[in-house]
Amino acid sequence: MTAFHHLLSPIKLGKVEIRNRVVLTGHGTGMPKDGRPNEQMIAYYEQRAKGEVGLIMLGSQQVHPSSPGITGLLCNYDDTIIPGLRAVSDAVHLHGTRIFGYLSHMGLATSARPTALWSASAVYEQKYGEVAHPMTVDEIEELVEAHADAAARCVEAGMDGIEVHCGHGLLIQQFLSPLTNKRTDLYGGPVENRVRFPQAVLAAVRKRVGPDIPVGIRCSGDELVEGGLTAADMAEIVPLLVKAGALDYVDVSAGTDGDLVSNMLHEPPMGLEPAPFKSVARRIKDEIDVPVIHGTRIHTPALADEMIAAGDADMAGMCRALIADPFLPKKARIGQAHDITPCIGCEQACFGRLYRGRHISCIGNPVTGRELAYAQLQPVQTPKYIVIVGGGPSGMEAAVVSSRRGHRVTLIEQSDQLGGRMRLAMKPKGREEWSKLLAHKLDLLDRFGVDIRTGTKATPELIRSLQPDEVVLATGTSFEPLDVEGASSAPILTVDEVVADPSKAGRKVLVVDYLDRQPAMVTAIMLAEMGRSVEMSTASFHVGQKLEIQNITYFYAKALAAGIVFTPTVVPRRFDGGSVIFHNVFTRTDCRTECYDTIVIAAPGVPQAGLAEALKAASIKTTIIGDAYAARDVEAAILDGFETGAAP
Repeated sequence: MTAFHHLLSPIKLGKVEIRNRVVLTGHGTGMPKDGRPNEQMIAYYEQRAKGEVGLIMLGSQQVHPSSPGITGLLCNYDDTIIPGLRAVSDAVHLHGTRIFGYLSHMGLATSARPTALWSASAVYEQKYGEVAHPMTVDEIEELVEAHADAAARCVEAGMDGIEVHCGHGLLIQQFLSPLTNKRTDLYGGPVENRVRFPQAVLAAVRKRVGPDIPVGIRCSGDELVEGGLTAADMAEIVPLLVKAGALDYVDVSAGTDGDLVSNMLHEPPMGLEPAPFKSVARRIKDEIDVPVIHGTRIHTPALADEMIAAGDADMAGMCRALIADPFLPKKARIGQAHDITPCIGCEQACFGRLYRGRHISCIGNPVTGRELAYAQLQPVQTPKYIVIVGGGPSGMEAAVVSSRRGHRVTLIEQSDQLGGRMRLAMKPKGREEWSKLLAHKLDLLDRFGVDIRTGTKATPELIRSLQPDEVVLATGTSFEPLDVEGASSAPILTVDEVVADPSKAGRKVLVVDYLDRQPAMVTAIMLAEMGRSVEMSTASFHVGQKLEIQNITYFYAKALAAGIVFTPTVVPRRFDGGSVIFHNVFTRTDCRTECYDTIVIAAPGVPQAGLAEALKAASIKTTIIGDAYAARDVEAAILDGFETGAAP
C-alpha cells in the first residue's frame, strides 16, 4: 500500500474529481494591490499546483463594497475581476489542480474607518474595535444577489467550484451567532430565523451556478466563546445549510475572529496541540451525507492521513503547511516526506507579515510570496568557492542555497554546533518545534555537501589560507553592557544566558524587554512556570506590543496564568545592585523603586562584523548578512541568507 494512501487517494466533490485530498484552504495572501489577482499571486498559487495539491480555495473574495478588501484581499464586486480569476484558473489547471472560488463578506470583522460596516446588529467587535450598521432587509437582499453574482463570475473565469464563507466570525456567522445577532425581525431570534440569510445566500448561489458546479461552505463547528455557537448548535445548523444550497461538501473549522482568544485557538500558534478540532469536524460529519474538509493545524501528511483514515474528515486542509512547502503533496507521493519544509507554527512570516500589510511568506521557506523571483533557482555558470562565517540561521541558509546552485561552500562556526540562537529558541517548554526547522536545515546542509567546520574560530589568517573567492559574514550580535547608571553593579543576565541555564535566575526576577517580541515573553513564562516571581517591563504601551496577534494572545494567556506582572511605559533609570529605579517614558518622571534578585535583559545586541575590515584589506569580496548587518529576527536572518545564496 502506498504511504499516505488515504490522503493521496482521489475524491469527488459533486461531479468534480480531485486527484488527492490535500486542500489549500482559503486565506489572505496580502498580494493583490487593487482587489484583483496579480502576477505575484498567480505565481504563488501556481507553485502550489506544481506541488500537486488537490484543491485550492482561492481566498478570499469580498462580494460587495460594504466589505472592504483590506490587507490585499480580492474584491469580486464586478466583472473587472474576471480576467484575473481566469489567469489564476488557467495557471492552476495546467498542473492538474482544481480551484474553487472562495466568497466572503467580512461584516464587522474588519475595519474601514470612517466607512460604516454592515452586520446583523450594532454590536462591538473586539479584534478591530468596530460597531456595525445593522443591515436593512433591502441590504440583506442586496448581499444575497451579490454572492450569486460573485459565484457566477468565478464560474465564467473557469473555476471548478464555489465555497461560501459561513464561519470565523464573518458576516454570515454574524447572522448565525447569538453573540452578534440581536435582531428581532425574521432574521433574528430562534435558529430558524438566524439561518434565513445564509440559506438565502446558498440557495441563490446554487440557482445561479446550476447543479453541476460543486458548492460548499466553510463553517465554524464551534465558536469557542461562552454564549456563542457550540458544536451541538452547529450540528443542527449545518444540515439546514446543506439542504438550502444542495451543497456538495462542508469545510469545517472553528472559532471566531471577533474574540481574541477564539481567534488564536482557531489559528493555533506553536505551543498548542495540532489538529485540536477533529472531534468538532467529526460531529458535523456524522450529521450530513456530503464530504467534510477539516484543517486546523493539520501540519504533516502523517497527521492528515491518520485523520482521514479515522473518519474524522474526508479531506485535509493544510494551509500553513503548504505555505511552508508547496511541494508537500508531491514529496509525500514520491516517498520524500522527510524532505518537507516543516511548518512550526511560529506565525511570524504568514500572519505576522499579513497584519503588517505585507504579503505572506514563511521563515523556513523565503520563496513563498517571492515565486516570481525565486521559484526556479538557476545553477551558477561559474562556480565559486565561498566561505561563510557563522552557523546560525542566516549562515546556514546562505550555505544551503549557494551549494544547491553549484558553488563550493565551507561553513565555519566557532561553537561546537550549528543553529545559533535557534538552539536556544527551542529549549523552553512549548517551543520545541524550532528543533524541526533546525533539523531540516541541517539535513539540507548535509545533502548539498557543505563543508562544515564547527569549533573553529574564523581568523583573517585562516580565511586567507582557504583562498576563497568570496566570504559571507553571518557572525550575529553580542550583548553589550547597558548604558544605564549603575548597570555594572546589577545582577544582570541576558535572555540567552537564562534560557541556556535557568538555574542562574534568582527567586525574584525582572525581565526588561527592549524588543517587545518573543524572546523576553518566552523567557519570562519559562521562569514563572518554574516557580520564580516574575515582572516584565517595557517602554512600550504594553508588553509584547510587536508580537503577531495570535502569539500575543497565546503568550498573555500563559503569562497571566503563571502570575507574571506587566509594567508598561517604563525603563530602568538607575541600578544599585538589585535595586531598580524606574522612569516613566511618557510622564518623564522617576516613578518607582523595586529590588530584584536577577535582572534579565532582552535587547537587540550589537552586530559583530569585525572581520570585514581585515578581509577588505586583503581584497577579499565580503558580504555581511543577518544580525551581523542589522539585528532583526529569524525571518530577516533566513531571508538575508537565502537572497545572498541566490544572488548572481
